[in-house]
Amino acid sequence: MKQSRLIYTSIATAEVVSNETLRDLSGKAAAANAEHKITGLLILSGNRFLQVLEGPQRMINTLYRNIIRDARHHDVELITYEPISSRYFDDWTMRLVDLYDLPRQPRDYLAAKYRHKDGIIQIPDRLHEVYALLLDAKVLCLSNPWTTEDAPDQAPHKKTATAD
Repeated sequence: MKQSRLIYTSIATAEVVSNETLRDLSGKAAAANAEHKITGLLILSGNRFLQVLEGPQRMINTLYRNIIRDARHHDVELITYEPISSRYFDDWTMRLVDLYDLPRQPRDYLAAKYRHKDGIIQIPDRLHEVYALLLDAKVLCLSNPWTTEDAPDQAPHKKTATAD
């Protein structure tokens, strides 16, 4: 069975960026992805999503078709789609990392390495930097993005979407 990797970016609608909605979205996606042998990582930075999906080519194509039609985000832009012989993100059926909710040290590391504006890491334009951010997030972001127990320097907050 042919395996593929797909990476895209999009802009989340305001109701999606709440912690409760993200937790629900991540849980449902993980269950559906496990059923179809899809793995991946979803990053939220401000109101921007960056997602990598890996798995059977047919399943990835079907999932991406559904993602494009999903009203919870807009301006879906394909970054890359490629055949693969091995996965980078095989640890998770779907892992969500909200860069805003990271503890200070990983946030500072990412802010030193990637462009940022008003404390929000910008999704890179160049493919090698996109891969670098995804792989950095995989390594650095081990805490659940919707809890603050692992981030004692942060007070709980309610996120709101920002306008582009």
